[in-house]
Amino acid sequence: MTITQATPDLATNSILLLVRIRRLGNRRKVPSAAVEVDADRDAINVGKELLDAPEFKEIVTLDGTIRQWLYGRSLPAYGVLKNSAYRLPLSLVEEVDAYLEEMQSRRELLLEAFLEVYPSRVQSAKTRLRSLYDPQDYPAVEQVRQAFGLEYRYLTFGIPESISAQLMQRERGKAAADIQSEVEEIKIALRTGFAELVAHAADRLVIKQDGKKVIFKDSMVANMEEFFGYFAARNLVGDQELAELVARAREAMKGVTAEVLRTDDVTRASVKATLNQVKDEMDKNLLVRPRRRLILDK
Repeated sequence: MTITQATPDLATNSILLLVRIRRLGNRRKVPSAAVEVDADRDAINVGKELLDAPEFKEIVTLDGTIRQWLYGRSLPAYGVLKNSAYRLPLSLVEEVDAYLEEMQSRRELLLEAFLEVYPSRVQSAKTRLRSLYDPQDYPAVEQVRQAFGLEYRYLTFGIPESISAQLMQRERGKAAADIQSEVEEIKIALRTGFAELVAHAADRLVIKQDGKKVIFKDSMVANMEEFFGYFAARNLVGDQELAELVARAREAMKGVTAEVLRTDDVTRASVKATLNQVKDEMDKNLLVRPRRRLILDK
């Protein structure tokens, strides 16, 4: 797939957001000798859950919510930071910054609630794990506190003017290649994300031959509305072909709620027909490949 228009200037319309979410590990490997099985022990990989703590699971759930929220408003970064950074449109920086600030405070409250019950959860683990209990798996409260964190910063990159002309030319060439690769990644990410949403919705709007309807959650419609709402800001590469298909799907779902899709067969059929047309158009003309698994129904 080749970008036909001029390469977008990602340095002026977006910024890299580096997010680091840390927490205490809650699983440890169990020696195969500790497990009685009728099998080759070298083929057995068993783990133990250190703490059965709802307070800890709330933090895990929040972390997943944060990542999913960021995915919906950002785009993949390219290169060495790909797995830890988000390409963020400048128009969304204020919204994202306010959200992360709020999440830091909320996460801190959840952490304090977890630390308060941590000693008692450790005692419960001793009873629950019996011979598999190892006190070295459970650090002191202050060490646990230090294991948690939500930090983020914004990154910009440039080539120092003080280096030689030859070196600068070489580095500019590398930067141009990286940007082109990132543009491709962004285009694929948007197309793949939209294709997954459309295919999922079209599948869930089926009415079976016996008249029964496939069940779907409210989040199906919410996820599509979120994609529509942030598409213009996220379309940093100016993918006009995708924009036209997004507009068609958005128009078909304008004012349509999950409840309407469940109760109004005419609307359901109309929306499904349009989404199938969009899906077919994407399959024929817009090349996409799987990139990351989206949580479509929460």
